[in-house]
Amino acid sequence: MDPVTLENALEKKCKNHLWLVWLFFLTSTPGIFNSMHITSYVFLGGDPLFVCRIPELVKANWTMEQIIEISSPGLKKQSCVKYNWNYTYLSEMGFDQARHYCNQTKKPEVIECNGYIFDEESEGQTIVSQWDLVCDNLPLRSTAQVAVAVGKFFGAFIFGLFADRFGRKKIFTFCCLLYMVAGPAGALANDYVLFIILRILVGVAGSGVYEAGYTILSELTVKHYRAYLGCLYNVSYSIGLIFLPLAAYFTNNWQQLQLAISIPTIVLLLHCWYLPESPRWLITRGKLDKASVIIGSKCCIDSEGNVDQPKPVHENQNHPCYKRAIIFLKNYFMLFSTFELTKRILICYFGWFVGNLYYYVIALNGTNFTVNEYLYVGLNGICEIPGYTILPLVMLTYYGRRSSGIALFTVSGIAVLAIMFIPQGWPIMTMAMIGRLTVSAVFSVIILQTSELFPTEHRNTAVGSSLTVAQFGTIAAPYIVDILGKKIWWIPTTLCGILSLLCAFVLFFVPETRDTPMLDTLSEMNQEKKSASNDTELAS
Repeated sequence: MDPVTLENALEKKCKNHLWLVWLFFLTSTPGIFNSMHITSYVFLGGDPLFVCRIPELVKANWTMEQIIEISSPGLKKQSCVKYNWNYTYLSEMGFDQARHYCNQTKKPEVIECNGYIFDEESEGQTIVSQWDLVCDNLPLRSTAQVAVAVGKFFGAFIFGLFADRFGRKKIFTFCCLLYMVAGPAGALANDYVLFIILRILVGVAGSGVYEAGYTILSELTVKHYRAYLGCLYNVSYSIGLIFLPLAAYFTNNWQQLQLAISIPTIVLLLHCWYLPESPRWLITRGKLDKASVIIGSKCCIDSEGNVDQPKPVHENQNHPCYKRAIIFLKNYFMLFSTFELTKRILICYFGWFVGNLYYYVIALNGTNFTVNEYLYVGLNGICEIPGYTILPLVMLTYYGRRSSGIALFTVSGIAVLAIMFIPQGWPIMTMAMIGRLTVSAVFSVIILQTSELFPTEHRNTAVGSSLTVAQFGTIAAPYIVDILGKKIWWIPTTLCGILSLLCAFVLFFVPETRDTPMLDTLSEMNQEKKSASNDTELAS
């Protein structure tokens, strides 16, 4: 089919605004579940108080506070060690007499705990208390969050290949069904390893649903609508962050919360039934009759009733998936074929990585602030909405891509660096929300800038590999928050602030792409760079 004919047909289809809204609803709303699952770790993991489990004292019905006073060095309420008293002897004399004895006696050596008691009255049962994910097992707590990110990482790569071969809707449907199974099953997991596997599958499903839905939306809309809907697409993530703390507040333990955010995925059956396949994919596969039903028969059938013959399918789409993966790797290494390409892609990788790291550190770092976690997560979602929509649209309307990115990274860096010097509570929450607002806007700017920095022959590989590198930020964030944040509470935000300012600095080394034609070939990029150098010499 002629591209102009297809665009005209889609233009006519998009003028039906009710249909356009329905399409946007079907493709974007699964993002609500993506957001809730990847951020639910804040409440699933929690940060409960704990003390060494001492069977003799537990059997004697000592309270948690009494056990802390006798066994915990420094009376710490989150201690991984205990005094090596004869606890059988202490339990027999009772708490008051035991306290007097311990105060008058030289303290014994300190040994590691071999079990823990958790304060579940304040937070309910979490995965931390379920599997003792504290002290030496603390990295396993972070791994519960990383599991979703790992699933998203592999899902993005695998389903990107499968969607081209089997169709966008089939991948979307498969991932919706995976969501409906893996999410609720996670609440029933009694084994930590099984729970992690199910979290990985939730991440895989989330990545597949997101990418397939976005592709269908972009391939069923024309340029005028595509730009605005692309900015609005991630608002569903913000909605998920607003609903998550409500679900956490009205549930009593992590299993109930997991079910509360998983069972509603049954509504995705509606999406699977009504969401159309991409007509562009159908046309490339020669399925013009099905494409005609979606976008109108006249665009695919001429006045004599004959079906237009599609253009030949790109040769790569006929290759098996493993060959297409090899082709992708070959194209990927072409990004490093020249100094200019290498410089641009490394700067883009750094920007995507910092953006994702910052985003998830802010999302997960509420436990290191003395703030209400329910309010903190909800405000994250509220601040994201203008961050995804109003702020980037205003900045990109009046300023360039590079200058917008520099400004947003600078403001976000200063905001979280200021956290070290201001009081706990609302002042810190305000700075964190400013950072959340600006880093949300960064994503809209950096994806546009990345797509414009590279010629057409390398553009898709540059954007796709940048998205993949960004996932390393998602993977690193929970370890930084849980491990480094436990040592010094301001380390995670300070690290993000320094990296943000560094990212703002390196953006000075890429060209401004506003009001410049999109590059198609590497030779055009080299010519553009040569012209820019000549202009600089003349100006000097």
